[in-house]
Amino acid sequence: MKMEDKSTLGKFIQTKRKELGLSQKELAKALYVTESAVSKWERGISYPDITMISGICEVLHISEHELCIASEDRQQREADLMVKSYKRFVRGYTIITGACYLAAVIPSFIYNVTHGGIGWFMVLFTSLMLTFSIINVPVFMKENRALWTLGASTVSLMLLYATGCVYSHGDWFVMAALGTLLGEAIVFLPFVLRSGVFEKYAGNCKGLICMAADSLLAFACLIYGTLKYGNAGDFKDGMIAMAAGLAWCWAVFLIIRYLRANGFFKTALCLAASAVWVAVMTVLSNAWNGVKLSEMFTIKDVSGNYNVLVCLALMGVAAVFSIAGVVFKLARKKPQDR
Repeated sequence: MKMEDKSTLGKFIQTKRKELGLSQKELAKALYVTESAVSKWERGISYPDITMISGICEVLHISEHELCIASEDRQQREADLMVKSYKRFVRGYTIITGACYLAAVIPSFIYNVTHGGIGWFMVLFTSLMLTFSIINVPVFMKENRALWTLGASTVSLMLLYATGCVYSHGDWFVMAALGTLLGEAIVFLPFVLRSGVFEKYAGNCKGLICMAADSLLAFACLIYGTLKYGNAGDFKDGMIAMAAGLAWCWAVFLIIRYLRANGFFKTALCLAASAVWVAVMTVLSNAWNGVKLSEMFTIKDVSGNYNVLVCLALMGVAAVFSIAGVVFKLARKKPQDR
């Protein structure tokens, strides 16, 4: 870094010294140099020795960059002030929230112990853990705040479910946990896999990982829910419906993610796949209910006719997008031929 000329540097040192109310003698004493040396700096006769830079900056409350350019670095000072202000905020925020947590926990613990049990206290404690995860963890963590917040809040929520289930003598913990994990996987897993921590491991398989996780958790919720709260018939019907729904989701996902075509063709194929799916589901559902194939799409069967209209509409729109895809491809090809 280039040092400013002697005169400018001397005036800057003199200005900062006077702002602090120091005499040349006091500055010299603080730096362990002679008063004459300070005088020479300020008059622009000589530079301070390079070994003196850190000491001068410390005494005059300036940065080395400011000393070298002989002027105040206002942007850096503002940044430093913002950092100090943020640290004060974090300290005050932590004290206030900590006091609130203690104010809630201590009376509850004393009350529960004196009344022969800590069930309600554990519910309150895990609730405060969840609150801490959401409002305190993002403040404390310097890196990957979203991941730490999501992880901490998920663990806290599971503990809250567990304590609530025990306290209420219920059997809903597994169902609640699976449902929560499914919801978080659908909403947050794509962002988690795109974070710096996991992206290098997920590579180009992020979509497949998300779809696989969502499918497995959906089946887990269905299997546990129907076996726990339903019967064998509910389990069978639910598995068929889930498989059918996920088949459509996977078909659309594979078309959008892996088909090498323009957006019009992808949209057309998604619509065509949807039409085929509606037709297949109509046939299977009617066959399941004992309706003959010849009777499925008669005028008497209003529901069947609705499905036919849906299929025809989807195929018609798919045809329109296919034509648009061809036009778009030809329009892009002509400038290249020229």
